[in-house]
Amino acid sequence: MAKHRPVVHHLRTYGIAGLLALGSGSAFASSFALIEQSVSSMGTAYAKGSAGLDDASTIYFNPAGMARLHGSHLSGGLHIINSSTDFKGSAEYNLPGSPLDGAPIDGKNKDDLDLTAAVPSGYLSHQYSDKVWFGLGINVPFGLETDYSDGWVGRYHSIKSEMLTVNVNPSIAFRFNDNVSIGFGLNALYADGELTNAVDGGLILASQGAPVMPGSREYDGKSKLTGDDWGYGFNAGLLLEPTQNTRVGLHYRSEVDLTLDGDSKISGLDGPLAALNGKEDAKLDITLPDSVSLSGYLAFNTRWAVMADVTWTQWSDIDTLDTKTQSGTRSVAVWDYDDSFRYALGTEFTPSRTWTFRTGVAYDETPIPKDSLRSPRVPGNDRTWLTLGMTYRYTPNLTFDFGYAHLFVDDPKLKGVSDNHLPTSGQTTGSHSLSGDYDSSVDMLSAQVNWKFR
Repeated sequence: MAKHRPVVHHLRTYGIAGLLALGSGSAFASSFALIEQSVSSMGTAYAKGSAGLDDASTIYFNPAGMARLHGSHLSGGLHIINSSTDFKGSAEYNLPGSPLDGAPIDGKNKDDLDLTAAVPSGYLSHQYSDKVWFGLGINVPFGLETDYSDGWVGRYHSIKSEMLTVNVNPSIAFRFNDNVSIGFGLNALYADGELTNAVDGGLILASQGAPVMPGSREYDGKSKLTGDDWGYGFNAGLLLEPTQNTRVGLHYRSEVDLTLDGDSKISGLDGPLAALNGKEDAKLDITLPDSVSLSGYLAFNTRWAVMADVTWTQWSDIDTLDTKTQSGTRSVAVWDYDDSFRYALGTEFTPSRTWTFRTGVAYDETPIPKDSLRSPRVPGNDRTWLTLGMTYRYTPNLTFDFGYAHLFVDDPKLKGVSDNHLPTSGQTTGSHSLSGDYDSSVDMLSAQVNWKFR
């Protein structure tokens, strides 16, 4: 039996590699990143971006925008996001040279991943002098959740994936003159995740020569992994205001290196496999990608304005996820992500001092290069955003933002996705192969309150 323990170690180590991909990527921004950091900007599909928002949430998109905020400002927002995702497909064994190669895996061929999630954010901006501003942002830049049925056909790839990140972002801005401001921020990001998938006890028994038909849930166990870490980075921005009615913003957010230290636990295996139950340490080094945003804002008059944004994200930082366990085994999950772009165009209409109305459209590219590399933990694809938003000025110092967005998702596909790769080369070797189609769409409702208190 001992000679089959690497099979179990593989199932453990592959799982923790998903801790940085614990979300339904089809539901949110590119892969497992979250752009939902401002409700006022959401109304324009985040087209205003780094060109300077009119509230403290500018700290996330470009801290230089604080130089436009007189006095002290507090903003708090909440996005309620409903993702409707259905899966239909099949799974089989991919074991070249084995009589089991191509044998079907028993389980539900249809499953739904409908999910409602909340994404909060909070920001504080304080004008220290005519030239200097200080700010603090607290938000959730990565994360989300997928939750499949225990008995679906892809259970050896994934069952539940859950991740929480919290980013603390102290910032400072300097205004050189009426036309030029810069901003700088530090980022301390905490990531915590939990991930489960089924362990194929039937395959282990069959590999030992037992008269067992693999692919049945009868011999399944479960693998559960947890991991957390702190990572650090920075962001910096430039805001140009050539005229009173035009602004151009440029913002860079650095990569963040994490080493997720986690526990890998296997349970539920019975009989001759009970000795495989247990816990060991596992570790994953991962780099969250950097990004660059360029945004422009043009006001035609006191009522109408247009804005546009292009954001590039260096997802190619994630090529493979190499996981190591305490016992020395390794597993490599090959993602081969491409860099991606997001394009947004929006408009604002301010008919009175009380109301501003917004609308926007955006196209958000997926970094996933092909269907055979799409993980069921992050079944994302290209998305088209349509958004509406408004601001209500209750008093000169108290305003409320509201937003709605619908995301049209190009239906993701899985094509022979394997859960096993050679540690040395990253080449697919097989075990369980999953194919199928997702039908996805997303709706968001958001609200934010802004208070100027000094």
